[in-house]
Amino acid sequence: MGRIISIVNQKGGVGKTTTTINLAAAFAYENKKVLIVDFDEQSNATKGLGIKREDILFDMADFFSHIGLLQKAIMPTKNPYISIIPSSIKLASVEEALYNIPNKEYLLQQKLIQLKDNYDYILIDCPPSLGLIVDNALYASDSVIIPVDTSYFAYDALSAMINKIEHIQRTSNLVIEGILITKLDNRTTLGYDILDKVRELFPEKLFETVITYSSHIQMAPLYGESVLEYSINSRGAKEYRKLAQEIIRNEVKYK
Repeated sequence: MGRIISIVNQKGGVGKTTTTINLAAAFAYENKKVLIVDFDEQSNATKGLGIKREDILFDMADFFSHIGLLQKAIMPTKNPYISIIPSSIKLASVEEALYNIPNKEYLLQQKLIQLKDNYDYILIDCPPSLGLIVDNALYASDSVIIPVDTSYFAYDALSAMINKIEHIQRTSNLVIEGILITKLDNRTTLGYDILDKVRELFPEKLFETVITYSSHIQMAPLYGESVLEYSINSRGAKEYRKLAQEIIRNEVKYK
């Protein structure tokens, strides 16, 4: 049975989608089969993998709210090891519609459990929110990755995200896979100051891998590719491969 990992932070712009796409590609490089769930109405993971709106028959809103669309909503990508359930702006109306449904926090879990055996990893790209959509992602997941870029506001938001996860953990087996430092700029000391503060607060939750700022990572989505496809020998590609290998090694502690 595969593992479901949410990539989550209520702060926008910290690298959630970038991490989802590139970690999926790094897992694929290790011959792991991956499903990406684009759970954000902005559909950046969908766009970042080069999928065009006109090619989508069913998206995440349909998958989430209709019976019988499990397989029909899944689309292939350029990488034969990676599939995606795409998203669209329709997802914006789903959260409000869920509030009167019993056990509304577990709806995504009920869907994904039927797909779990088909993949080594299911990665959920979450919106910048702490609402019901994120609750669904967390209850559906075995673990979470929290990307944090090296800015004060991202660091400041981290405690709220940890509190949210601890609340979910009261009624689930959710674990924190790790806090991932992203966009570290080697040219300034601020990023290293933030890194030190996160390490001080959460020494056992911080990934060894750090994702530094990279023009290759920024450019890859313009071509509908991960950084591994865009520039396999770049520093960004090597860092995401290192992250995938770290997660694979750490799987032992969850068994």
